This record gives sequence, C-alpha cells and structure tokens, in this order.
Amino acid sequence: MNPASASHPLPALEIDSPAPPLSPTTGSASVPLVQIQSLEPTAPSGGHSVAAPVLMDASPSYAASPPVVHPIDAPHFHAPTTPPVKKNIFVEYWRKAGGGSFMVSLLIHAGLLVGAYFLVETIVTENKVDFLPGGGSKQGAEANQQLAQTVQNKKRSSLNKSTPMKKVVSTSANAAIALNDVPMESIDMPEVGSLMGGSMGSGGFGSGGAGGGFGKGIGMGGQSGFVSLPPTLKSRCSTAERLQKLKESGGVAECEKAVSTALEYLKSKQKADGSWGTNNKGAMTGFALLCFLGRCETPDSPFYGDNVMKGIMFLIETQKKHPQKLFSQATAGNGPVYEHGIATYALGEMYTLARMGSKSLPGMREAFEEGVRVIIDNQQKGGSWVYDQSTGFYSPSREDLSVTGWQYQALKAAKLTNLKINGLHSSIDKTVEYLEGKQTKDGGIGGTNREAHYNQWNLTGAGALGLQTLGNGKKSQIKKAIDFSYELYKKEPPLWSDGNSQLLYTWYYYQQAFFQAGGEEWDYWNKAVLPQLLQNQNKDGSWTHRSATAGGDNVYATALCTLMLEVYYRYLKVGDRESSSLFDRK
Repeated sequence: MNPASASHPLPALEIDSPAPPLSPTTGSASVPLVQIQSLEPTAPSGGHSVAAPVLMDASPSYAASPPVVHPIDAPHFHAPTTPPVKKNIFVEYWRKAGGGSFMVSLLIHAGLLVGAYFLVETIVTENKVDFLPGGGSKQGAEANQQLAQTVQNKKRSSLNKSTPMKKVVSTSANAAIALNDVPMESIDMPEVGSLMGGSMGSGGFGSGGAGGGFGKGIGMGGQSGFVSLPPTLKSRCSTAERLQKLKESGGVAECEKAVSTALEYLKSKQKADGSWGTNNKGAMTGFALLCFLGRCETPDSPFYGDNVMKGIMFLIETQKKHPQKLFSQATAGNGPVYEHGIATYALGEMYTLARMGSKSLPGMREAFEEGVRVIIDNQQKGGSWVYDQSTGFYSPSREDLSVTGWQYQALKAAKLTNLKINGLHSSIDKTVEYLEGKQTKDGGIGGTNREAHYNQWNLTGAGALGLQTLGNGKKSQIKKAIDFSYELYKKEPPLWSDGNSQLLYTWYYYQQAFFQAGGEEWDYWNKAVLPQLLQNQNKDGSWTHRSATAGGDNVYATALCTLMLEVYYRYLKVGDRESSSLFDRK
C-alpha cells in the first residue's frame, strides 16, 4: 500500500493561540502553504523495499487579507490599558512554520499511513509461499541469476575483443585451425539448476526431498543434482557438471561460449507464433527446442523460458490442426514425417525435464503421447518408417533408414519419460532388428551403393547410434559399425569445406556415435571436427553449410552444430550408465 495514494479528511481543530485576522469578505484565516514530508522508514527484515519518501500537501492556502480597522465611537468606548503580552520566540517560530493543530493533524495522519503500510506489507510478505529449497526467496534467486547473466555477457564481450589467438593443429586430419584460447574457468554460465533446486540444499518438488512439494515421489532437490531425472540427463542441468564433462570428454570452454551464442541467435529468429524457420516449421521448431533443452533451458529458465514455452505451444496447436495428427503444417510430401519425428523427440525431452519445473504446460503430455502413438502405429512390419509423397504419411511398401533415425530418437525420448505407452517397447525391439538387418558385411549400416544418397557411408552413424542407445547386448554389431566408420574417416578425413560428399546431417550422427564409443575413435573424430565447428561459427552465432539449407533462417545448420557441441554433456555415455538406469529398463 502506497501512503501517497490514500486520501483522508483532515479535521478542523481549534487553535488556542490568537488567531490571525479574519478577512471582512470571506472570514477565512490566513494560513501559510504547508508541505509535510514523511520520514523514510528503515527497511523491514526480509529484504523488502519500502516506498520512497512521500510528500503530502496540506489544505489549500488562503491569501491573507489585510487587517481592517473599524472606527470606534470614543464617547461610548474606553479601551482598557493593559501591559503588552510577552511573545515566546519558539511559539512564534512554530506558527511561522505552519504549526498548530492543523500541522499536528497532518503529522498524525502521516504516521497512521506509514503504520498501515508496514502492517499490510507484513501480512503480504508472511502469506508468500516459497518452494525453493535451502531458504531465500525465488525473487532473490532470479535477481542473482540476472546479475550473473549480466556479468557473463560482459565477459563474453571482453573475450570476443581481447582473448589471444593460438593455432590448434589437428595432426590426424586437416590443416591448422585458429581458435580463441579461452580458459575453462572464464566461462561463467547461468546456473539453471540453482533455480530448480539442483544445488541449493535439500528438498524440492516432491516428497522425496525434505522441503516437500508438488506430487508424490517426484522428489527433486538435494546437493547431488536432479534426483528425479534419469542418470543420462543429469549432467546437462548443472553448470559445474557440464564444464566437468567438457574437460573429461575432450571439449573446451569455447564449446560453451559457442553454444551460448547459438542460443542467442536462435532466440532472435523465433517467429511471433512461437515457431522457427520459414518452412518445415514443425522440424525447425523441434530442432530449436532440442538445442535449448540440451542445456536444460526449460520454460522455467529466466533467460529462454518464454521462447521454449512459445515453441511448445506452437507444436501443440500445429498437431491439433493436422488431419493425421502430425507436427507439420503440410499434409503431403516427405517433409511432414521428418518434422513429426523431430518435434516428437523434442516434446519427449521436454516432458522429462518439465517434471523438475513449476510451469504449467497444458496439453503437452497429450500431444507427445499422441505423437508417439502415430509413430508406433505406422511402423512397418520390417521395423522402419517411410514417407509417402502423395499423402505425407507412412507407406507400408518401403523402408528408409534416414526417416527411421528421427523416429527412433523420438522413441528413445519416450522411453526416458517412463510413461506407460502401449507398444513402445515392442516398437523399439523391431527398430533394433531393422538396424541389425541393414548392417553390411563391411560393418556399415545402410545401402551398399555409394552413389545413392542414403548409403552406409552416410548413415552408419545413424544406425550405430540406434544400436548403442536402444540395443542392449548388441556389442559386436556396434563394434563393427564403429570400426567401419573409423576406417572410413581415417582415409577420408571429415572436412567442413567438402559439403557435397560429407553431409552435416551425417556429422550429427557420427558425433554422437563416436562419443558413445569413446576411445581412440572418439579422440580422432573430436580432434578433427571440433576445431572446424568452432572456426566456422558465424559472428551472429549461426552456422551455414551447403548441405543443410532446409527450413530457412540457418536454423537447420545452426541446430545440428549446436547439438554436436552439446554432445559432451547432453547424454551420459552408455558405458557410464548405472545398470539399473531408467534408460535401459524395459
């Protein structure tokens, strides 16, 4: 309550001291203009701010009329002779300053207003509920995060202008690449986890934490991170763990800086309806969301929360309008099926991460489950998925490893949610069988005609990743696929400039497959590809590549590169997962 906004009647009080002369016409006493300035109260405990000092105007001043001397009839009146009254200097000063009962009244009302303000503010403060564990207020935490982001942005600007350059030479693949030499500790990223309870003591959202919260058994919080998340996802939601994973897996601090710049670029390219891209918006929106979620930027994020929320709502509305419930604005061609797999994949990750947040996402679970149902219902008997040029839907007469890659990633996301979706596990088993069946005697996965677009040279990474993440016990098949890929790229090093024969789409899969494999294969690939990714990022944070121009606004190429740079912490390696991991359950 603001004291300045209250209006109170001011009572007329008699003044005991001699009154000023009355005007013969108005009878009004001459009262000087008075302004009362309330004292600024000290801040109450709890860190709440108080209103600024308030000026209150007294009643309007009236112009003093000059005294009028009335003639006195001398014969009938004799004025008594009395000694003059001795004036008190303090009383005179008080009157000159506007003192008197009127002044006292104003002071009393001002005091009442200030007292009422503290009373109301105390009541409001006491009724606030703060669900953040570890004490403090959510507003204070957000303010701290905003401050940290401001400092971070200043550091980024300083790094861009002043960091020294050095030559990073890949002895195993290509020529020298110039990179900024940025120390790991200089990258201060926003700690999203601290806003969600990941590193602020015990408690959290759910009965599993000491702080209580929403729902039974979700139990988010605790010093060790997001205990409700599958082990495969935890490292992406903590700044410290992300940087640690970068160090352990061959990444550099420059990776986080590049990802941050890319997310800023994607934020700038979001359309008013929440989508990304100028066409194939379902896929481009799914790609952008995957990039934000890859660094745990959810609807609760103080930096990108609105962008993520609007993207989710766009996908939900798009599905509602589509006659076949696909996440696409088109109803024919090959695009809608790709779009559907990518968008479903994004919503699946969002559902898993949303359990730690506080934002309401109406209709998202239903949209995701419907998306998965469409994928399962339209899987072919052989285990793959395809598109039909005339209807944009699945055709039972063909197989397509490229289309299958995006559908199985959506199934992988569905498995992580732990939702009970009919047919999910049998669909995954059929997918694994299909991928096994596509493996050649050379160990590659895909067609044996290199002139064809979707061949084992381009798609072995997609097949290998599917076996790594979905195929329990397929170690020999995975090893053969990785050996084939390693020998291929030792003979033909990955080159960014060779956009005709080496597709960015294939790099996206090989990056993940080699990372999952680890060892010398990953070491070789990482040293060859990482410098090229960092060097070829545009100043605005985007990437352009001649093999990835679909969708418009550079969203496609930017998303693929961003996801490659997030690979160090986005998913835990299969070999590092707990045997009882949710990811590996059936």
